Amino acid sequence: MLTKALDEAQRKVKNYFFDIRNQLFEYDEVLNSQRDRVYTERRRALESDNLQPLLWKEYLQALKFVQQTVGLRGYAQRDPLIEYKLDGYNLFIEMMAQIRRNVIYSIYQFKHVMVKEKKQADQSSKLDKNGKGSDSKKPKPVGAGETSS
Repeated sequence: MLTKALDEAQRKVKNYFFDIRNQLFEYDEVLNSQRDRVYTERRRALESDNLQPLLWKEYLQALKFVQQTVGLRGYAQRDPLIEYKLDGYNLFIEMMAQIRRNVIYSIYQFKHVMVKEKKQADQSSKLDKNGKGSDSKKPKPVGAGETSS
């Protein structure tokens, strides 16, 4: 009888800890799926600065705060896991939108610089092909164009 009671208690403890690990795994799955999306976006991004990692760090800090405070919603008869998923998703969508805005901004800046460089290259190639150009841009031989006094 004592062995049966101990086995039953051990089974309950194992189940309890299994449920805790299972619930932590579900919380981690939310973060892992979002991490995968962020890494995909990072690969596609053309930025070379640290803006995306900064946004990712801010997101992780906000998500950690949500995870710490979401337990209080259980007192309001709300499932903390569902609340965590909803808040985490909203934070994630916000972060991804900010990353996209930054990437688009960077692309437009990059294209602007490329257009200027292309125009300059086109102008210099026209000068080389024609062999002519404006006199003000061509270097003059020493003494040419100088008036003697």
